[in-house]
Parts: sequence; structure tokens; C-alpha cells
Amino acid sequence: MKYRQNVICTAVLMLVTLTFSPGVFAHVMVAQQGSLNIVDDGVFMVISLPVTAFKNIDNDNDGKLSAEEFELHRASIASTVHEKITLTEKGQKIALQGMMLAPVTSHHSLQTPSSQLIVMGRYTLVSPNNDLQFEVDLFGTSPAEQIIEITATKKQNESKQVIKLSPQQTNVSLFSDETLTLAKK
Repeated sequence: MKYRQNVICTAVLMLVTLTFSPGVFAHVMVAQQGSLNIVDDGVFMVISLPVTAFKNIDNDNDGKLSAEEFELHRASIASTVHEKITLTEKGQKIALQGMMLAPVTSHHSLQTPSSQLIVMGRYTLVSPNNDLQFEVDLFGTSPAEQIIEITATKKQNESKQVIKLSPQQTNVSLFSDETLTLAKK
């Protein structure tokens, strides 16, 4: 119980710090990478996605997202994330909760348009021992934006799994004895 309280306090502190420190996002996650941390009944996700993976948000077609474009299209971005990044438990889709979106900004200039977006949130599990499937179907237009590497960790047994997703392989079984990557449907 005390461990759970510490995790919750740490997560809240991190979210508050990141919310009020926009310059921090430039260093939260490397482009085209992410993490899934399974702790008790929660899966905490942080992922960096290319702006070019999102349709109709780049009004000036420069391949980047300005602050104005981000504010204008935030709801559309959030909707796309809910649709294209999924975690399923025993075949049932789990809702991403507490989603935070942030353009990756330069520490030199917070107004510089961004080529990557950070997405953070939490999935709540029925049981940490159930079969989990993770899917990402948001890839950019350049060759460098065609692979997303996710590091998944499971606190319960100190397991770690490195996953590479692509348009050809969009989903994976997490911590199963089966093949790590499943072919796109």
C-alpha cells in the first residue's frame, strides 16, 4: 500500500512539474521512442510521435507543428491518439486516462515549431497478470519516422521488453511467451 502511495505521489508530482515547465518536454523522450511501465494495476505510457503521422493538423505544410496549430488541432490529435494507440486486456480495449499532449520544443525557443509530439497517459488494468496487447498505428512520412521503439517494464517481476513497431507490425503481445510481434491485421 505504501509503495502504491509513493508511485501515485511521484506520478502526480511529475505531471504537475511537466505541466508548468513546457521547456522540459524537449528532454522527456527521444524522438520515435516510448515507454510502458506496468506498476500494479496501471500502465504508464510516454511516447514521442512524429507530427507527420497526424492528418490535417499542419496548416502550413512545413512538416512541423506551431503553437497555434497545436492549440487549434489539440482535440483532433487527442481523438487520433485514442483511436490509433490502444492497449487491450483479454481482448477488451482499455481507455487511456489523464492524457497529456505536448509538442517537443527546443530549450532555446519555446515558439519553434515541433516535429514531434509527446503523449503521456495511464491505462488501468483489471489484473496485471492478464494478457496485454499494445498497438500503435501512427507513423510519419519520412523513413526515420517508420519505426517506433518502445521499452516496456513490469515492476512485479522486474521484466523488460524492447519492442519495435512499424507500419508492417503495429501491435505486440506484452510479456507473453508467444512471438513478440504480431503482424498488422
